[in-house]
Amino acid sequence: MTSTPGAELRRLRALLADLDAVIWEADADSSRFTFVSQRAWDMLGYPPKLWIDEPSFWADHVHPDDREHAVAEFMAGITDARAHDMEYRFLHRDGSIVWLRDIGHTVTDMRGHPVVVRGLMVDITKQKLAEERRTDLEQRYRNLVEQLPGMVYLKSIEGGDEPGHVLYVSPQIEQILGYRPDEWLVDPTAWTRRLYPDDAHSLREAYRRVEHTGDNFTAEYRMFAKDGRVVWIHDEAVLIRNDDGAPFYWQGVMFDTSEQRRADERADVSEARYQGLVENIPAIFYTESVKHEDGGMTYVSPQVRDLGFEPEEWLGPTERWLAFVHPDDRERIHELNLRRDRTLEPFSAQYRIVTKDGRTVWYRDEAIPVRDADGTPLFWQGVMTDVTERMTAEEQLREAEARYRALVEETPVVTYIDATGPEGPHASLYFSPQVESLLGYTPQELTGEEPLWPSLIHPDDREWVLRAADEAERSQGPYDIEYRMLARDGRTVWVNDRSVLIHDEDGRPRFWQGVWVDITERKRAEELERELEVEREESAQLREIDRMKNTFLQAVSHDLRTPLAAILGLAVTLERKDLELPPDDAKDMAQRIASNARRLDRMVNDLLDLDRLSRGIVEPSLTQTDVGSLVSHLVTESDLIANRRIEVEAPQVWAEVDAAKVERIVENLLANAVRHTPPDCRIWVRVTPNAEDVVIAVEDEGPGVPAQHREHIFEPFRQGPEAPEHSPGVGVGLALVARFAELHGGRAWVQEREGGGASFRVRLPLEAKPPTGPPPERD
Repeated sequence: MTSTPGAELRRLRALLADLDAVIWEADADSSRFTFVSQRAWDMLGYPPKLWIDEPSFWADHVHPDDREHAVAEFMAGITDARAHDMEYRFLHRDGSIVWLRDIGHTVTDMRGHPVVVRGLMVDITKQKLAEERRTDLEQRYRNLVEQLPGMVYLKSIEGGDEPGHVLYVSPQIEQILGYRPDEWLVDPTAWTRRLYPDDAHSLREAYRRVEHTGDNFTAEYRMFAKDGRVVWIHDEAVLIRNDDGAPFYWQGVMFDTSEQRRADERADVSEARYQGLVENIPAIFYTESVKHEDGGMTYVSPQVRDLGFEPEEWLGPTERWLAFVHPDDRERIHELNLRRDRTLEPFSAQYRIVTKDGRTVWYRDEAIPVRDADGTPLFWQGVMTDVTERMTAEEQLREAEARYRALVEETPVVTYIDATGPEGPHASLYFSPQVESLLGYTPQELTGEEPLWPSLIHPDDREWVLRAADEAERSQGPYDIEYRMLARDGRTVWVNDRSVLIHDEDGRPRFWQGVWVDITERKRAEELERELEVEREESAQLREIDRMKNTFLQAVSHDLRTPLAAILGLAVTLERKDLELPPDDAKDMAQRIASNARRLDRMVNDLLDLDRLSRGIVEPSLTQTDVGSLVSHLVTESDLIANRRIEVEAPQVWAEVDAAKVERIVENLLANAVRHTPPDCRIWVRVTPNAEDVVIAVEDEGPGVPAQHREHIFEPFRQGPEAPEHSPGVGVGLALVARFAELHGGRAWVQEREGGGASFRVRLPLEAKPPTGPPPERD
């Protein structure tokens, strides 16, 4: 069947109308559209007539950012007589943007001159939006992967025990392990080689298990960083499968948890310390949810066992621990607890708890809300302290005060009321009649307009008493002081002044209420007791002085009588004319007389030196002296140690000393050793040089000196408990030793000799430093 031209035209129009694109045609010379299909109205919102009537319509509605390129490409296609294929955005009539793909070609005449341009505009907005979304998603995913605090990786699936090769690793690997991604990817064994040896076996087992089960992989293990550090890794991965369900690759992320591990370790240590502190303090610590309906107690420290309960018995709803509160306190505490949860104000209360064995104990409960950085309350933290002893003591105190008040009201004491505030505290409002018998003044005189009380205080007490009254007024606290007052007749009366500030029902201070208690007799008794104590001490000192005097007189008389008797007997013998003595005998008697005379001289010199030292009129004559040679010579020449076993160690030691005083020191120490040891005991004399001083020691293997007597043995007229009766001595030898040592700036002491016995020692400085103050304390 042959179609007519009209039918062909209708078919063409129908085809153009059904085509989801804009068909257009433009004149090559003027670039004006000469035909635009009806689809332009549906797709872009403008009728074809506008495209044809307005020469610049198409260019004006191309998106400004694409206009220059689109027009240039369109004109280049005409100029070059070629086709064009471009994409640009077009402004829809409703303000939206439509992406177009514009495909056109230029038709030329037989001479190749452009005649007409024909083309097709296709709406590609959906494809462009899909591409943009895909690009945006890709960029977001890349940004997410590369900005995550963890390292994202892809790993192949391998058979056997070993994990697969790394296919991709994000740049964070350099921050975590110190490797660049390319360094890690080129070494297939990098992950295995950097794995911490102690974690390798368990990690391979975990991989094998999840590959078998298909579960997600999660593990914590250690790896060696490039610089040798040990890094803790938290690794999570999922197994990606292909369309057939077969394992394809692992996709995972690794996080550096080293710092968290260290923080956890520090937190564990801190928690252990805190727990140790909390669980060793004599109090019950607890935490409780902010709203008691949410769970009540969440933690109770083990000290709750002191009440007979296990911590678990208190955990849970608030009603659980409220059940242990004393029935008389339970409702009050419950109301306080509810109000606390509403207001979130600090909680503080005292109440009783009934222990598991039925005892009643008092506790003080204090809690505060713990908040986060934003101020949101998280939980209550509290502490319960056992105040049973304090409450019992307070109750006993109240009872005692009641008894005392009743007793005072029946005792002859003065009761008074003083004003408080600007007119107080010295203005008196009331005095009981007893004040007249106490001070001789009537209550009216003491409550006049001009306060009389301050002028009645003893002048020596007035300043501090008024200061105490002012301080009590300032602090509004009670005071209890004792002071003296002057009665009308001039008597001094001691009073105990006790006062408290009385408040009204609203808590406002009203007045001071106090009492004066006459304690004059008590004070007199105390003064008498002090005087008697002084007298007792003085009597004891006199008795001690008398004892020392008797001892001294007895010793002096003995020590004087013995050499005098010897001198007298020997002198009488030499005086007899009827007795012819051989020269040797006469010489021996003369020597014995001289020896006893020297003994008397030493004793008299000791007493005189002690007196001069006591009066401070002795000055040392200091010269450089070889102390070792001085001591050795003195021991050799001394007649004090005749027939005694003695050992001398005296190396050469030069020191600035008074040689005569040093001789006296050694003589007295030797005399002391001979006097207090049996004849067969050995004696050692040692001179020991040190960096800054020299020590002279005289030691024996006798009974020694008890520790309690070592300090006092160097006092004048003191002797040890083992002083021999046959040779008591005057008790000044060791005193002189100590005084002579102090005169040189040194000291003397006695200690136990190693091996038994006594070791008397004197330390003298190499360069004398005579004392400028009191004698130094002895060890």
